[in-house]
Amino acid sequence: MTRTGLILATIILVGCGGASPSAPTPTATSTTSSTSAPDTAIASVQPTIISVSPNVVSTTGTWGTITGSEFQPGVTITIGGAVLSAVNRLDSNTIKFSQSSAHAPGSVDVVVTNPGGRTATLMRGYTYAGAESFDANGEWVAHADGRGEYLTDMRFTIKNNALVSVSCGTVVNDAGALTINNGQFSLSRADGLMIVGTLVSTITAYGQTNLTGCGDGKWWADKLPAAAAQNAP
Repeated sequence: MTRTGLILATIILVGCGGASPSAPTPTATSTTSSTSAPDTAIASVQPTIISVSPNVVSTTGTWGTITGSEFQPGVTITIGGAVLSAVNRLDSNTIKFSQSSAHAPGSVDVVVTNPGGRTATLMRGYTYAGAESFDANGEWVAHADGRGEYLTDMRFTIKNNALVSVSCGTVVNDAGALTINNGQFSLSRADGLMIVGTLVSTITAYGQTNLTGCGDGKWWADKLPAAAAQNAP
């Protein structure tokens, strides 16, 4: 298993107000939906898919959240023809999924199948891409401190490939230029400040920092959409 795949399979995040990172449900602890025989009413239900988020991810793994309707206990997920083993049906409208195996670049279909065989398909609704194609620039909202179940609010802004601000209560402005290569970014200053990150989709990243207030420094972040970033405090 790759390092990225391992982290995607083991990180657990708990929301704490504001924008909550859309981290995948961990493979090690996700609960595969029950496969017990459904009754006829459940078996006849037609599911629908509204969206998958994120829908463009790194080639190092498969994970995300499917939003839709009429997802029944025992539902299965197929992405690009592969049936996923880690599927967590949160409710009739939400399914989280993850799988750590690598995948070739390209767009594939997402298929949700309810007991009884009724399916919903989002054609070419999920895309694998090289991490080098993802852009680190933007406003990021994160949770930090893995020991404390990622309850520490963290924010950082990257502009023109430089870390213009980062905070975990303590704010550092104009931190410096980042080294960015193959979907990874890093900063190490003479005064000891360090931050590293790995982009795992167009809108998500994980990493480590030693910034004061960030606990053990492990973090997971979501990038704000451009319109939301303009209105961010």
